[in-house]
Amino acid sequence: MQINVETELEKQYVRAATNGDRQAFAELVKMHESMLTAFALYRLPYPDEAAEAVQDTFVRAYEQIAELRPESDFGTWIRSICRFMILTRVKKYTRQKAKHDNYKEQLAVLAVRHIAESAAFRDSDADLLAHLNSCRETLSDTNQSLINDRYEASLSIQQISEKTGRTETWVTSTLHRVRSALRTCIEKKTKEPSDEK
Repeated sequence: MQINVETELEKQYVRAATNGDRQAFAELVKMHESMLTAFALYRLPYPDEAAEAVQDTFVRAYEQIAELRPESDFGTWIRSICRFMILTRVKKYTRQKAKHDNYKEQLAVLAVRHIAESAAFRDSDADLLAHLNSCRETLSDTNQSLINDRYEASLSIQQISEKTGRTETWVTSTLHRVRSALRTCIEKKTKEPSDEK
C-alpha cells in the first residue's frame, strides 16, 4: 500500500496547527493558497476581490483552527470557509451594485429636473409640464407604461420586471433610454420658441 507523502505531511501540519504551531499553519497556507485563489477567481468578478476573499479565508481559518478535528480533511474545511467568504463578498457586491444603479437612476431624474431649472429653460412650470406630456405622447405604449409604473406608481425595477415579464436588465436599460429620449425631446421643445423669434 502506497502512502501519499503530501497527505501525511498535511495531516502532521494540521495536528501541529491545531495545537497552536504558527509555522505549521503557514505551511498549510502554502499548500492551499493557489487552489483557493483559483476557487475564488472562478466565483468572483474581480481578481482583487478573489485575493481579498482568500486572505479573509486564511485569517478566519487561523482564528478557528483549534476547532478543526485533526482527522478532518483540511482542504474541504478551508474551501467551505472560502465559500462563505465569497458569498459574503457577492452579497456585498450585489448590494453596492443595486445602490449604484439606484444612484445612476436618481442622477438621470435630476438631469431632467436640471433641464427645467437651467438658464436655457425660461418657461413656466406649466410649460415644462406641457412639454413633458407632449414628449411622453411620442413614446410607445410600452415605454409610457414603464414611465408610469416607475415614477407615478413608484414600482421598483424588480416589481416592474415581474409585472411585465421582462428581465430587470431590460427594464433598467429601457428606462435609461426612455429618460434620455425624454430629456432630448424636452430640450428641443424648450428651444423652439427662441428659434422662432
